[in-house]
Parts: sequence; C-alpha cells; structure tokens
Amino acid sequence: MTQYFFILADSELELVPKEIVNERCIINNARARGKAPEKILLDASHHHPAFGKLPDSERRGRPDIVHFFLMLCTDSDLSAAGKLRAFVHTRNNDVIAVNPETRLPAHYPRFVGLIESLYEQRVVPSREKALLELRDNVSLETLVNALKPDEIIVMAPEGEQVPLYEQFATVKGERVAVIIGGFSKGDYRSDLSKLKHTKISLGPRLLKVWTVTAKTLSAIDYASAAGEVTPPKPSKPRRAPKKKAA
Repeated sequence: MTQYFFILADSELELVPKEIVNERCIINNARARGKAPEKILLDASHHHPAFGKLPDSERRGRPDIVHFFLMLCTDSDLSAAGKLRAFVHTRNNDVIAVNPETRLPAHYPRFVGLIESLYEQRVVPSREKALLELRDNVSLETLVNALKPDEIIVMAPEGEQVPLYEQFATVKGERVAVIIGGFSKGDYRSDLSKLKHTKISLGPRLLKVWTVTAKTLSAIDYASAAGEVTPPKPSKPRRAPKKKAA
C-alpha cells in the first residue's frame, strides 16, 4: 500500500509579526475578538492596511489557503483509507502535523481560533489525544527527510506537463511525498534543490492552491483505481468444429 504525505510548503500562515502588532487595524481586530494582538493570525482580509510595512506583503496573511488544503486532505478517500498524512510548513519554518483522525471545523472563523490555540498550546486538544501538533524551526528539507519518502513530487507551474494520473500510476516505492506551494503569488521560498524531486505542472495557467490539491487527490484516486483492476486473461482461440464426412 502506497502512503502519501501531502505537504503545503512555504504557506503564509503566521501570527501577527511584531513590526505591525501596534497598528490600528490589528488592535481593533484583536479587541473585537477579545485576544491579545500578538496572539492572532495575520489575515490579509482584516489587516491589509498594515501590510505596507511588511516584506512580501502581496502574498502574506493567507490562513484561508491552509484551511482549504486541510479540508480537502482530511476529507479525501485517501485519508479515510489511511493512505494520506497532511502537513503544513510555513514561511517561518513552523510545521503542523495533522492526525488523520482530525475533523477540522468547516466554519473558517472557528478554524482560525483553533490554529491560534495551537500556536499557544503547541498541541490540540491535548497531548494524550494530539490531533494537531506544532513544531518550530523545521525546514522543508528537514520535514521531507524525516518522512523518508521513496519519491518526491513537487507541483509547480514550470514543471513537466504530463497527465497527472500517469505520474502517480508509475510511482516507485511505498512512501510518496507530494509538495504543493501554500502561497497565492510568487514562488517557493525553500531551497528545493536540496531535495531529489520530480517537478510536475498542471499547465501554463496559474491555478489556485485548492484546485491543485483537488486535482492531485483525484489523479491519485484514478491511478489507484486503475491499478486495482486485474486485466482479464486472454482467452484461447476456439478451434473451428470438424465437418462430418458425407
């Protein structure tokens, strides 16, 4: 049985950086939620007025992308069959490990509150039943190497354009890491050259992260189903009946 590790790499998930923690939009949002400004997630939809003071401002503050990615992964047939583990790697080298039994809240504000609790407690709901676990100072290279994959596939626009189901139908080994960029603009920040990988593209059009994730999950399902079908054995040719003598 092939085990897949889906990694959302360089995702724009982080607490409010100290450079803008005292900005008015941050303070107002934190006060409305009854939280300290430094303990809330940076969110472009609420905090965009302060983004002018941040480098890479055009791509930061996107916890919604992480939400979409994890909802697709945890609700997939692969996950239900015990064949998928999801991980989130962030721009700050934080890594969230997701227990396959996790059922994430579909309501986005509740998801945000859950991740904020995770940053504060490091594990939720408890160490005895860890559904989400946060580890810091873990580079993408360190995470991938710890998983010991036999094959690494990176989804990227500049990769080779091949039918995706064919790529997964021919994977070698029993442990496959699939890396998807967790950002809306730009490129991977992590050094992918340190990983022996195959770079695959879904075409020239830049797709949303959740579209890439959904297409990849569907391709694996298709390839797995095709591999489970046993081709029929070729039947022996029938001999023509002998004609009786007159």
